[in-house]
Amino acid sequence: MNLTDIVQKNKADKGLRFANFLIDTVLFYCFLFFIGLIIALVAIILNNDLTFLEDLYIHPIIDYLLTAIIRVFYYFGMEILTKGRSIGKFITGTQVVTLEGETPTANVFLKRSFCRIIPFEAFSFFGENGWHDSIPKTAVVVKKHFDYESNLSLDVDTIGKEIE
Repeated sequence: MNLTDIVQKNKADKGLRFANFLIDTVLFYCFLFFIGLIIALVAIILNNDLTFLEDLYIHPIIDYLLTAIIRVFYYFGMEILTKGRSIGKFITGTQVVTLEGETPTANVFLKRSFCRIIPFEAFSFFGENGWHDSIPKTAVVVKKHFDYESNLSLDVDTIGKEIE
């Protein structure tokens, strides 16, 4: 069995994907709160006026754009540092791989992160794949099953080969 078949066989179900979404969304908004807290503390320490923060809420487009930029950096940083596992994926035991079963490159993680800011993208995983998987050609797999089967496949492929 090749890795492409192993990826398809071990894809995470919609329940696990939804759990990943919920966990990661809550943690993302905690991260945003933490960033806001740091900005406020720095402004207080520097004796600056905090009224500039009110402007973000007067202009929802600016608020959306700033949140989108932070979301891209948050998910890209998380997935690049952990090789395809957000905190939600650690908790649910899942991981992102390419459709060929490889660890995605930084470019692929960046595409996934940008796809997350497409309006209504969060609901796209109710289909076969979410847009942040179908566009960059990735899949979320159950890590322990995928690792076991890919290692088993590698072991079978090495039978009868000369050891160097």
